Amino acid sequence: MTEPAETLEQKLERYATVIGLQREEIDRLRAVVAKLTEGTDDAHSTLRRIYLDETESSNARIKAAQASINFEKSRLENVPAPMELVAEPYEPLAVVVERQRARADEMRPIEQTKAANRAAMEKVRRLDGNDDDTAGG
Repeated sequence: MTEPAETLEQKLERYATVIGLQREEIDRLRAVVAKLTEGTDDAHSTLRRIYLDETESSNARIKAAQASINFEKSRLENVPAPMELVAEPYEPLAVVVERQRARADEMRPIEQTKAANRAAMEKVRRLDGNDDDTAGG
């Protein structure tokens, strides 16, 4: 037995039902696209919303979670040293003292010259008589 052929009205009704279902799906998808493309969200918040949405398929949720895990739990990476530290070469204390004494000895003639200049100035003052309180005047 063969089934009776579908009438034109039945075909139109079936097509109208299919078109109505397609329109509902298109509206739902448009709402999802609008929600995902709003300017307020960044990539991570979009992925987060997807993997938290229980109405999404488990595959989509898993992929979104995998893609966002590096933002939420970042890997530890090598960090460069804050300073480049270089130790000074070791110098024994005796060598340091000897070097400083030699430097002081080099400075000593200057000190002696200054002392000689002071003595000469004192002599000039005494001869001039300006600094002598005992002189009559």
